Amino acid sequence: MASPLTFFLIISLSFFITLPQTQARVLLSQPQPTPATGFIFPKAESTVLPDPSPFFAPNLLQTPLPTNSFQNFVLNNGDQPEYFHPYHFRSSNSSLSLSYPSRLATPSFISQNFTAQLSISATQNNHECHVVSSFSDLSVTLDFPSSNLTFFLVKGSPYLTCNVSNPTALSISTDLSVTSLSSNAERTKFRLNLDNSQIFLVYSSPIGLTISDPSLITSDAFTGAIRVAMLPPSGSQDLEAILDQFSSSYPISGEAVLTGPTTLSIDG
Repeated sequence: MASPLTFFLIISLSFFITLPQTQARVLLSQPQPTPATGFIFPKAESTVLPDPSPFFAPNLLQTPLPTNSFQNFVLNNGDQPEYFHPYHFRSSNSSLSLSYPSRLATPSFISQNFTAQLSISATQNNHECHVVSSFSDLSVTLDFPSSNLTFFLVKGSPYLTCNVSNPTALSISTDLSVTSLSSNAERTKFRLNLDNSQIFLVYSSPIGLTISDPSLITSDAFTGAIRVAMLPPSGSQDLEAILDQFSSSYPISGEAVLTGPTTLSIDG
């Protein structure tokens, strides 16, 4: 026959075993409320990296910012070159510079040297910093609001595209020298030769371009899109014809979309 102490121990043990199970069932039966605004990323302060927010448009600061897509445009002074394939781009002094980089390869590393082969700015330089107004998987858009200039940088594009929103005189400068500048009769396509044997093609609606000095080309007041593409060193009439064909249509963004376990599509 069991003693009173035995019954006490059995009842006490049952209480401690069943109580957590009862509590668990109650907790699981009550769904947790979901915040009305969805998940909010906590704010973090870095002691190493500078605050990139001054380079972003205010409407972009409500969501997480990319960390490595175009970081050189938004860290420190935002004036270090960023590689977008096939060009390097650098934003500084209210201008955007383009470089088709030379490559130095060693057993230890590969480096690409930046030379500003062409830089585009407003002739009336306002010395303003750029603003990142939008970005996607494959692109970033840089605005110079006071200069009326917007640059669409899209990875893989053979063109640099600049949109001029209001009548603005433009300057196209180079760290090299311009040896010749010629155009078609409509002044919608220009061929620009540099003293390093590189050839750039400039496309736009009708525009007047003039060599002001060996390293500077200026324009009259212009509104619209202007596009620049380097003719590859092994350039042929076929390659130039392809650049001519697609010069009037330009991408402003691009998304990389996984459409299947092994399929990646690119949407523009």
